[in-house]
Amino acid sequence: MSTTDTTPKTFACSICATRSDLHDALSAEVKAAAQVYHLVNHWRTAHEARELSNFAAEERTKDSIAQFNADMEKEALWFNQYQEAIEAHRLAAERSRLARAAYHEQLTNYTNTRVATK
Repeated sequence: MSTTDTTPKTFACSICATRSDLHDALSAEVKAAAQVYHLVNHWRTAHEARELSNFAAEERTKDSIAQFNADMEKEALWFNQYQEAIEAHRLAAERSRLARAAYHEQLTNYTNTRVATK
């Protein structure tokens, strides 16, 4: 199923449905972790640029101070996006934890219906 397909998935089996939900949740968690990694690298790059412009601002010229202020804003922007990604990852991790619990509950319920013949 593509990411733009909004057709709901239907399953005849509750175990298959919860397994699918679990796989979707785990995939979303991995994507969220990748986004955290991606954004922290942008922030680190912006932080290093801001550090360099801090040294240049020692000249106390109009341009060097303006560059430092611009770099401060850019660093803050990337840091905020990084923080938002961390929160998104936390929510994705919680979703996958709940999906795993639901899957195990379905599997246990099914397993408990089995009767030993020997």
